[in-house]
Amino acid sequence: MIQADSVLSTPPTNTSAIDHPMMFPPRDPTRRRFLTVAAVGSFVGAGSLALAALAPGAPQAVTMPRHSRPDPVFGLIEAHRKAHAAHVASLELQNRFERRYGSGHGSWISTQPCHDEDDAFGAMIEAPATSLPGLSAKLAYLQGLGSEFETEWMIEDRADAGALVRSFAASIANVFAVTS
Repeated sequence: MIQADSVLSTPPTNTSAIDHPMMFPPRDPTRRRFLTVAAVGSFVGAGSLALAALAPGAPQAVTMPRHSRPDPVFGLIEAHRKAHAAHVASLELQNRFERRYGSGHGSWISTQPCHDEDDAFGAMIEAPATSLPGLSAKLAYLQGLGSEFETEWMIEDRADAGALVRSFAASIANVFAVTS
């Protein structure tokens, strides 16, 4: 049998093959990396809660704090969703009606659904959230409205900035009261 003449010709005995730097690069143990990972984890967690809370069949454990009533924001978001869908459907009906009977003859079709959607939007904007999932859901819903081509005007043209700021300030106060 051939004998090894130096340490370089044999694998080291004090390390494992899975500790190899190519398999697992060295980790940065600094505070900055920890804070970055914690911030990303927090953001992902809040986003997950918001998405879970927006799901139509979300369980109460997601939408309601342990010692509290259900957050009214979830109902208001759902009410606005339904009112918006009804308004869009009425606009499509109005378009069909006006193509058939002439322009200007069908404006009455979308008037009430437009008012209903506006009322639902105003109520949702003004209502403060009472829980962190409610606050996350409201923020995610408004961001979605502001980023979609069909609904971005709701945020840009109709949203009362003062009511929105007061609502989020009250929401943050409610969340701190519940969590502290």
